[in-house]
Amino acid sequence: MAGVRPLRSSDPSSIASYELTGFLGEGGQGSVYLGLAPSGEQVAVKLLHTRFAEDERAVRRFLREADSARRVAEFCTARVLDVGEADGRPYIVGEYVDGPSLHRQVTTEGPLQATALARLAVATATALAAIHRAGVIHRDFKPGNVLLGPGGPRVIDFGIARALDVSQSVSTSVVGTPAFMAPEQFLGEPLPASDVFAWAGTMVFAATGRGPFGFGALPVVMHRIMNMEPDLSGVPGSIVPLLRAALSKDARQRPTADRLLQELIRTSAPAGVPQAGPTVPVPRAGSGAGGPGARWEPAPYPPAPHSTAPAAAKGGRRLLVSLSAAATALVVGLAAWAVVRLNDSGSPAPTPTASLAENPAASPPATGYGSALTSVVRPSREKGGTVRVSSQALLESTDPGDMFSTYSRNMVRLYGRSLTMFRPAAGQAGTEIVPDLAESLGRSGDGGRTWTYRLRQGVKYQDGTPITSQDVKYAVLRSMDPGFAQGGLFFDVLLDLPTGYEGPYKSPGTGTDQAIETPDDRTIVFHLRKPLATFDHVVQLPETIPVPKARDTRGGYKSAVVSSGPYRIESTRQDYVALARNPHWDAATDPNRTALPDRFVFTYGMDAAQVTGLLEAGNTEMGGFLPDDAYARILADPVLRARADAPVVAVRTLAINPQVPPLDKLECRRAVVRALELEAVSTASRALPEQVPTSLVPPDLPGEHYRDPGLSPGGDQAGAREALTRCGRPDGFSTRYIYRELPGEKEAAQAVRDSLAKVGIEVTLDHAPVERFHKEFGGVPASLKKNGVGLVAKAWAPDWPDTYTYLPALVDSRELVEDAPSVNLTVRLPAVDELLDKARAEPDPKARAGLWARAEQRVAEEAVLVPTTWRRTLLLRGATATNLHVNPVFGDYDLVSMGVGAVSS
Repeated sequence: MAGVRPLRSSDPSSIASYELTGFLGEGGQGSVYLGLAPSGEQVAVKLLHTRFAEDERAVRRFLREADSARRVAEFCTARVLDVGEADGRPYIVGEYVDGPSLHRQVTTEGPLQATALARLAVATATALAAIHRAGVIHRDFKPGNVLLGPGGPRVIDFGIARALDVSQSVSTSVVGTPAFMAPEQFLGEPLPASDVFAWAGTMVFAATGRGPFGFGALPVVMHRIMNMEPDLSGVPGSIVPLLRAALSKDARQRPTADRLLQELIRTSAPAGVPQAGPTVPVPRAGSGAGGPGARWEPAPYPPAPHSTAPAAAKGGRRLLVSLSAAATALVVGLAAWAVVRLNDSGSPAPTPTASLAENPAASPPATGYGSALTSVVRPSREKGGTVRVSSQALLESTDPGDMFSTYSRNMVRLYGRSLTMFRPAAGQAGTEIVPDLAESLGRSGDGGRTWTYRLRQGVKYQDGTPITSQDVKYAVLRSMDPGFAQGGLFFDVLLDLPTGYEGPYKSPGTGTDQAIETPDDRTIVFHLRKPLATFDHVVQLPETIPVPKARDTRGGYKSAVVSSGPYRIESTRQDYVALARNPHWDAATDPNRTALPDRFVFTYGMDAAQVTGLLEAGNTEMGGFLPDDAYARILADPVLRARADAPVVAVRTLAINPQVPPLDKLECRRAVVRALELEAVSTASRALPEQVPTSLVPPDLPGEHYRDPGLSPGGDQAGAREALTRCGRPDGFSTRYIYRELPGEKEAAQAVRDSLAKVGIEVTLDHAPVERFHKEFGGVPASLKKNGVGLVAKAWAPDWPDTYTYLPALVDSRELVEDAPSVNLTVRLPAVDELLDKARAEPDPKARAGLWARAEQRVAEEAVLVPTTWRRTLLLRGATATNLHVNPVFGDYDLVSMGVGAVSS
């Protein structure tokens, strides 16, 4: 067997029940061994790297995701035989295919010829169709994941890329191999059509030895994929139209895997042989099959009803996305964000506290740039009409047990009620947690390990049946199923569940009362592994939206969600959701929702320019974040500027490495902090005027925040020189700075370098692609120390407005892993860890806020992590929307409060 080397002394001799007989290779995910199953069958065993075993949540999520790949039918795929963990490290066992990868074959032997290419295309399309029919997305289809065995091509590692993504923060995760990734994957939004795009790129590679958009640095490849046409020269003309269609930047215009296969079979069949079943459309008459005019025509796609957007663009992806917008999405991803309260002058503005449901006109009428950050714009009690929401994002899910993105969690509150929610109010008041389905906030016991909630009297589903505590328990437990990509992210770690529990579908009959009890139909009790004083914030997640077990259809429930809110799902498909009123919703049981409109219509996957155009013209009420290239034009137009708001979406930070001399000396680190000209750093990278930070924790997280005296807009050169003298380096020193290859980060790094140079600190700039930055260079503490990197560019954002979801990941030393990718790179302070533990368990909000602030202060005093920018983005209010305010949880306009009226003047 070529390519198999003998085991070395450092290799394991067995993994679980599998005897290892040879070493096959190693990659970024782990090491692959040839082994023998107990049955004697040869198998390939992939043992994942240690870093994937460091996080309990990551391991559990990995096992769930990888196990779902076992559902794939055995058509041209290498079977997944087993998944598990050995000594805490996850492993995957698959069918052994004795043959080279397509990548190796093409790079060593040259491109495939016509017949071999046709067979490869049919076999791999067959595999992809089988993968998609099992409800799995491959997410990393590429030449290296196609093996050329004696029995023909086999596709491997389907679904494994998603499983390996669990060790990353939701705010930074992107899965795939850049040269073969679809545009939407750079935005963290993969879907089955992304696999079709990657399949087409793999076929181009097989035919030519290069990718359709070339290879190179991540930003370069991203730019080509986002904005340029694929290079199909050298590809046989008969397959060019199909590949061109599969490489469409509009995900909706790509054929499905089934249709790929049907068309490949149809075009390969002998003349005169009838073809059964539907086929994909063929090139227009008169177009040469492989010539410049060749065009694959998609089947007609019905427009979404009640929508003003042109039908041809419904569901379309971003066709021309700026590199800046795509790169920002790599960092921001699915996190929920805080909102900075600025008026036109950039000064803090007053914050109202009244709930909009209690009094829609509680805030004084407000207009102008930034008004919706702190006030209600166009307050109204008018009922009726349809709110139209136009979104560049793809629909994540309508199932409350399978969502985590901010836009999904904003929408789901219209048809689902969780135990608690954030108050639908403008400004700081919107960070207050209030009861929703529960009649009060939770009652804590056992030192914060037990939380009891009682449901409101008289709450009902859309069919009039009562909502019970058992329905809430079932909803939380089902969210932990391996088939759900997003659910259970907090509950599976916090709750005292049995080891290995995977939800009621896969662990039926398992006792779970140790984690959740329901002593009667209105009472539910949660038991936690460790104390958590802010568990009320956790139960606002969609996982506590009740699900009646008798109505649950698992994967199909997203099309038949039973409403507990003021609206019900009228219709839904991949790019469209329509909501109508729920006749059994009782406003008397719901003090938080206004339920003004008669209907909501959501259209997803739209082009960014189209959404912007609809907003400007007043033809949609809400459109999400605007593309960077629209900022200057909107802010220059007085009418449009008056309808714009700019919430904070992330905090950019500078990690200062105490393991690299002379930054191992406190005063040398303080010299860096004092020399930073934060205004210049923010200006260098801004698409919007940024607010210079004064604290590590962003401003709209409730509670007190430590104001770092070392931070200043223009820097403190005198203070920096004094610190240099105290650290024994009066003439300065030199160090290295590494940043990600993202728009604006080079400019920000140059501003840091220039400000430090003024006090004698010489900075050498270095950079790396985002993926390698986190995995090899700027994200691994041991690598930073080895390479003498003293300064590291970072970014982070809270999951919701609570310091618990923001600060610990950045500063808890127990989250720092020296030889693996870590969010915390530089903070090793046991005193801070102790403060974090006390804050998590402290029931008194004021005392808890003080503990968070003390932890923040200790980090600032050690000068190991400082903020450089509170990063903002731009929203535009729909001209017909009423009761508008930015929700500080979602960084977007609050749908629960919104209404619709006449066009605003």
